[in-house]
Formats: sequence, C-alpha cells, structure tokens
Amino acid sequence: MSIMCAAKTSLTARERFDLYLRSNHKRRTVERFAIMDRVLRAPGHVSAEELCKLMKDDGYPVSAATVYSTLELLVDCGLLVRQRFNDKASLYEKASSGTTSAHHHLICTCCGKIKEVRDPALTDLIASRHFAGFTQSYYSLNIYGICGSCSRRRRKKGKDKE
Repeated sequence: MSIMCAAKTSLTARERFDLYLRSNHKRRTVERFAIMDRVLRAPGHVSAEELCKLMKDDGYPVSAATVYSTLELLVDCGLLVRQRFNDKASLYEKASSGTTSAHHHLICTCCGKIKEVRDPALTDLIASRHFAGFTQSYYSLNIYGICGSCSRRRRKKGKDKE
C-alpha cells in the first residue's frame, strides 16, 4: 500500500486504479474501468442507483452488483469518498486532492438538498490541526439545517394559516 500512497499524486486515476487492482489481485475488467470513468465524470454526489442509470443511459448497462463492488474498490483505492447524509443511501464523490478542492456540505433536513461550500479559512484551520498518534488523510464536515427554499416555504405556510 505504500506504493499507492507515494503514487497518488503522480498517477492518473486510471493508472492508480489499475495499480490498486493489480496489487490486490483483483480482476481488471472493462466494466470496472467504465464505471470508474463514469463516476469520476459525474458532478457532485452520486448514488449507486444513479450510477447504474447513468451507465445505462450511456449505452453501457452493467449489473447493480458490479456497480456496488466497483464503488467499494474505488473507495478503498482512494479515488472516491463515501458519504452518508441523514438516513439516505450512501453517496459517492471524487476524493479531494489537497486543500484547494476541500469542501464542506450543507444538508437541508427538510428536502435533503446537499450544497457544497468552500471556506478556505476553515479548511486551513483543519489542515493546521495535528493529532497525536494519528495521521489525517481526509475529513468530512457536514452542517445540517434548513435551506433557503424550505425556509421560505415554511414562512409562507405560516402566513397562510393566519
């Protein structure tokens, strides 16, 4: 695995995934690489079910089992990060590479909308933290609340009742 850590910055995603599959004695199939390519092109967060649909829409239907297993391999490889927001299914997003792509999530508890925000000051603060006996590889900051649309809808409903 130390080869993977050293190679993360200098290899393409395809090369990293190929190296990971080889070093872990996993099959290097066309389907796995097609899934990797598609999920890395997806904007924002994507669920396994959405990825199955995207693959089918692209004219490349693959089984749900293949999608799920490949997503797990991509997480293990470090190309994707699995997120769980509320009690919903896991969502996947490209792993951040450095503080320039670090972001945080604002999650609406009413409608479930997820908004990515960047806060360089907060990112720098977290990056400056060192924890004894622990090497930080990535973090996830999720802030739960009510989005502007839901707030307006709630206010409007409150006025309608009066």
